[in-house]
Amino acid sequence: MSWETLSAKTVLDHPYVRVAFEHVRLPDGRRIPDWPRVHLKDYVNIVVLDDDGQTLVLEGYKHGLGRESWQVVGGYLEPGEAPLATAQRELLEETGLASDEWRHLGSFVVDANRGVGTGHFFLARGARSVAAPDNADLEAYAVRWVPLAELRRALFDGRVAILSYAANIALALAALEA
Repeated sequence: MSWETLSAKTVLDHPYVRVAFEHVRLPDGRRIPDWPRVHLKDYVNIVVLDDDGQTLVLEGYKHGLGRESWQVVGGYLEPGEAPLATAQRELLEETGLASDEWRHLGSFVVDANRGVGTGHFFLARGARSVAAPDNADLEAYAVRWVPLAELRRALFDGRVAILSYAANIALALAALEA
């Protein structure tokens, strides 16, 4: 049974995050007058493999983490854009690569109680260079190819330090082993 939102008051409205307090009624009739909901843009993450089985790693600083981390390709969905189209666009923009073999690994809400956006995870195989990268992001990162076994080790030694990237990598590894 779902909760009923009786009213909502936005307390923060920013292009990247909106926070509202909702007055909700639970299925048993109880009311919560100030349930916080956090709305972030939905996003994609992509584990990228080339024809030699090497995986693409982006290494750079993430401000929320406060340090550098291994990352996978990713970005936010534009209004009305499908997750696969976003993944293909982000791969091309960030790396100049394209792939004809895409596998959707799942879509997951970040926080079951607050919302916080949905992550859409993909595996792209057979990536090849088709253009120069055209990335206008604020973040700078090094791009390199590593063996799949090295990416697996990075999950456990701290090089991959962000949950969404770790989840995408783990899902891709499971899909490749199936």
